[in-house]
Amino acid sequence: MTEKEKEQCIVSVLLRQLNSQRLPRLFAIKKLLDQGGRMTSDDIGYLYAGLHDTMRIRHLCDTHPDLADLCTKVTNLYREITMRALANESRAV
Repeated sequence: MTEKEKEQCIVSVLLRQLNSQRLPRLFAIKKLLDQGGRMTSDDIGYLYAGLHDTMRIRHLCDTHPDLADLCTKVTNLYREITMRALANESRAV
């Protein structure tokens, strides 16, 4: 298997994981926050792990221009969640 084929397999697995695991959980957290809720410690840990993973695979977004739009949207989703969580925490204090 060539390096290009290996990378394509990695991208395929990551996209499946994004669709089946990451996005549903992120949208559930966002919905909670949009309703004025606060993140649990599990939510915070999940968000942190997701951001950490995103930073580790950032090079894939750079080397696959076809993923650029998706990468931007996911990054913006993390930003929206983080900003909403901060706003909700500020109101709770």
